[in-house]
Amino acid sequence: MLFHKESWMNDLVSPAVFVGFPCIWVLGVYALVQTMMNKKPVNVKALMQIYNVVQIVVCGYMVWGLFPCLMNFPNIFGVNSSFDKQGEWFVFVHYLSKYLDWFDTLWIILNKKRSQLSFLHVYHHATIVPVWGLLLYCNVGAGTTRYGAWVNSLTHVIMYTHYLWTSLGLKNPFKRYITMWQITQFYSCLVHAFAVLFMETTTVHGYAWIQVVYQTSMVYLFSSKMSYVPQCVPDFQAKKGETAISCAEFVGSCGHAGIIEDDQESKAAEAVPDDRPKKIVSNRQYISPAASVQKRTSTPRAVPVERSKAAPSLYSTVD
Repeated sequence: MLFHKESWMNDLVSPAVFVGFPCIWVLGVYALVQTMMNKKPVNVKALMQIYNVVQIVVCGYMVWGLFPCLMNFPNIFGVNSSFDKQGEWFVFVHYLSKYLDWFDTLWIILNKKRSQLSFLHVYHHATIVPVWGLLLYCNVGAGTTRYGAWVNSLTHVIMYTHYLWTSLGLKNPFKRYITMWQITQFYSCLVHAFAVLFMETTTVHGYAWIQVVYQTSMVYLFSSKMSYVPQCVPDFQAKKGETAISCAEFVGSCGHAGIIEDDQESKAAEAVPDDRPKKIVSNRQYISPAASVQKRTSTPRAVPVERSKAAPSLYSTVD
């Protein structure tokens, strides 16, 4: 970083972190989806409300701190604006907030809403971290770069205010305009990228192509593939009418998963029917061959002696 030389800050913007952590996150998403396949959805409403408040506060802080980039009207993109320590700090906070955004994915999976785990969602959350990390790592996390962080922070304030408002059971009459604003945001960032590509004279100019490519992909996905969920995503969608469990119950079920599975296996083994052929006896009861053999060997059978009418008795006398 250009102005902040603290070791902990520079460690967080190292390639090992901004590339390695997203890879771990993707694997974690897959693992959690597999975990939720045979579990009930989790009631995380209270946690989501707290999370929404945190997002509003953090993003509001960034909107305020990054607003100076818009002060030179009509140069609202801050093209060729000077680099300063304050601007770099707020871009760094914005970079850290992208890790905070990963909780969105956690809520989706715990709620078992497969339709929301779209390709756009996973793609954006996995790739935006390396984009901002690279800019800070290459000492260009200031100047005109602030515009992208500012407009995205403003968008998040609007989004999470909407989420918090509706979670309280209230209706938002401006709901339909939020999606329109999100698309406008991506288009404005794309225009900003071309402005930097053709007008910027600072070192940021060499990195404008990253924003051009990235914002083009976002505009395409958001406009045409917003709800696309790849077939490789398992069907972990909650069943209709399925009751959600508490977080404590979910943690407990994960801790006793091995015991539960062993118990289920033993019950399944007990329920296996005896498919061996059976024989019918005179009283119309069905007895398995094994039971029949056991009965013959355990109970001696009396052998009747057949006598004719002329046969002498053992104790008779001859005349």
